[in-house]
Amino acid sequence: MRHRVDLFLWSFLTFLLKECLGKENVTAENITSLRKSLLRNYDPYIRPRKNQADPVIIKASFYVHRFNDLNEKEETVTLLGSLRILWNDEFLVWNKEQYSNISSIEFKTNDIWWPTIALGNPVGDFETFQNPYKIFRVSSSGDIEWYPAGLYSVVCELNLKKYPFDTQTCDFIFSILGYPYDDVIINAEPSVLEVRGTTEWKVEAGRVYGMPYGKTGLTASFTLQRKPYFVVLTVLLPLCLLSVMNLFVFLIPVESGEKISFAITTFLAYSIYLSAIGSSLPAKDNVYMVVYIEILMVLSVIMMVLVIVQTRLFFYYGEHQIPCFVGNAVSDKNIEGSHLGDSKNTLSVETSKPLKTRTWANSMVIIDKVLFIFFSCILGSVSIYYFDLMMAKS
Repeated sequence: MRHRVDLFLWSFLTFLLKECLGKENVTAENITSLRKSLLRNYDPYIRPRKNQADPVIIKASFYVHRFNDLNEKEETVTLLGSLRILWNDEFLVWNKEQYSNISSIEFKTNDIWWPTIALGNPVGDFETFQNPYKIFRVSSSGDIEWYPAGLYSVVCELNLKKYPFDTQTCDFIFSILGYPYDDVIINAEPSVLEVRGTTEWKVEAGRVYGMPYGKTGLTASFTLQRKPYFVVLTVLLPLCLLSVMNLFVFLIPVESGEKISFAITTFLAYSIYLSAIGSSLPAKDNVYMVVYIEILMVLSVIMMVLVIVQTRLFFYYGEHQIPCFVGNAVSDKNIEGSHLGDSKNTLSVETSKPLKTRTWANSMVIIDKVLFIFFSCILGSVSIYYFDLMMAKS
């Protein structure tokens, strides 16, 4: 056992000694000589394959550091991430034992070939990724690694029908430009991305996969679910309370003179909510929440019209009988019969209990109750229907 330990220590010390001596022997002339030797007949415009019929195989993977934002109005998604690009250059291979154990060397980006990569669905101009450091480190086997990183912003078409209970899927497409599929091939390393969401969005899933045959690149796809609590507390809950309060316009006495002002105030509140939501969402059709608010506005207008008609009937025709009321017609016939009959019939009419005459003034309470129940049923049915649409899972 002790012999094995001594042998391991001796091997380890020998390795360290060789490495140290090798590094000490490396001079600037050695590195310059190696670089000139490799670049002597090098053409950065030719793919790094001795046989040009062979494709350049690029291994690519994607890492997400932070999910930044999703803008519903502009329909854009932004995140902080980085690509890992690895390829092999057959023209930049050397035997490190012949070059003072130099295992890697740096080259300027203008001196060697490197792939042109760009976002396939950018928000702004179509631009290729750049290397801000202007150098690449190349190993003795010809392997080159590149980590382009930054804030990536892409266009994401949103489906806001179920806002604020919506789920969105957004793709970040990275493509190779300037070469057909057979010349440069990206082998994407499939992986599942664990990404931390924001205060408004939860990242349900994230994955990386290669593009379909005939296209060279990779796609990072994210499924985002909105956290609806803020919108529910600041928009939906006040809307529900406002719609319930709007019904109580029928419980305000007509003689108070406040019914019309109450109905107009509620209608203006609906208008403010609709304009606030419309300014934060793109111009999309069939957003259930917007349609729901518009229906509430229509109901509010109908209530306001009915209240105005009620007020006019009460103050201008309050003492007039309701023409279609059955009791008023029966009372009129009894009065006519009392004038045409004999004295015995007249005495019978006078001593019988008089029928109550229905006028617009003494009928407003009943009308208010009927309208309150009617619009309560309509409002409840509409609210249940649209909330079921917004919260239904696809």
